[in-house]
Amino acid sequence: MEIKTVEALVSVGARYVGRAPAFEVEPGWWSEVEAVTRHLDRLLGVRTVVLRLVHADEAVIGRGGRVVYHVEALDEPRSGVLDETPLPEWDEIVAEQPLRATWAEVDGPRRLIEWAQGIIGPRDAVQVKTWNLSCLIRFPGAWAKATSRFCSIDADIIEHIRRYDDTLAPAVLATSRENRWSLLAHAPGTDCWEPDRPSVESVVSRWVAAQAALADEAFALDAPRLLPSALADEIAALIPRVDLSERGILELVDRLPAIVGELEAAGLPITLVHGDFHPGNWRSDGTQRVIVDWADTFVGHPATDIRRLHDFLPPEKRDHAAEVWSAAWRRELPGCDPLRALQPMSVLGPLTYALMYQRFLDNIEPDERIYHQDDPGNCLRSALDMAGCAL
Repeated sequence: MEIKTVEALVSVGARYVGRAPAFEVEPGWWSEVEAVTRHLDRLLGVRTVVLRLVHADEAVIGRGGRVVYHVEALDEPRSGVLDETPLPEWDEIVAEQPLRATWAEVDGPRRLIEWAQGIIGPRDAVQVKTWNLSCLIRFPGAWAKATSRFCSIDADIIEHIRRYDDTLAPAVLATSRENRWSLLAHAPGTDCWEPDRPSVESVVSRWVAAQAALADEAFALDAPRLLPSALADEIAALIPRVDLSERGILELVDRLPAIVGELEAAGLPITLVHGDFHPGNWRSDGTQRVIVDWADTFVGHPATDIRRLHDFLPPEKRDHAAEVWSAAWRRELPGCDPLRALQPMSVLGPLTYALMYQRFLDNIEPDERIYHQDDPGNCLRSALDMAGCAL
């Protein structure tokens, strides 16, 4: 497993107290911080939380290499451990940033933890993940999550879903819509990165049923919109902002109305889309299967989700998933032709994600744009590749 080399700039509140000796941790994903705080808790003798990414090497975006975090110690750390040499750029690091996530601010994770503990009691809290899209805290039996202003609120979306299927997503224990915080019951089992046939059949069919039920109210939901009908204008506006030398992109924009027309001919409704419907966001204990991580949810075309699943499944499992998905939609909406949506979505899916990633970039602070800086261009290139071979 790939590792990352961590440098922690430690503060108590906003007061800089020193740099921790560099150390290595697994996994190497920059956003995964449980191993980071575990090491620092032992080293400093106090609880710590990671506020944000300050710097990361760009050799492999998102994982590995040298990573510098701003870490907050929740009490005075053990003396003699940190290099207390003043850091000339510290005032710049802690200066207010209008696009900074609330949990990346001093005391941000502490506030989230205290809110959750006020509901479930004084349970141990472990920070699992933090980056520009969310902060995730694990408690025995529960999870607290904060999401960005431009993302969906997990608990809000889940409450709508559970009106139609109360087994499809974790139970909501509490919500703070003002802060965009969710407190969710733990979903037993393991992530389904390599799903078996029963898992595909259960999750895909139940999600399609919920999407069909939600279609009539989709535009009333508090979720971003990424609509196929708007793609041509939105992609045309995106192109000048992306480093893209491929000449075919303007030709593809001209062809988008016809491609969208083919998608619409499948007869599927605009509805709620999970947005990151890969099997790692499914949980199974062998009996119950739930979908987690609803922050990327948007109002759009449901074939976006099956396309996302397709990209994560091994080739030998893709046809089965598509058949399950198609059969589910034909049960819910007799007369539709779901499989007709797959070919146009092979082009429209990457274009949709190009817009989503640009929305991320437009709404996150500069230090954390490294996570997504190449994604819009990569998605546009993928759409060009698929247009060349599929249309």
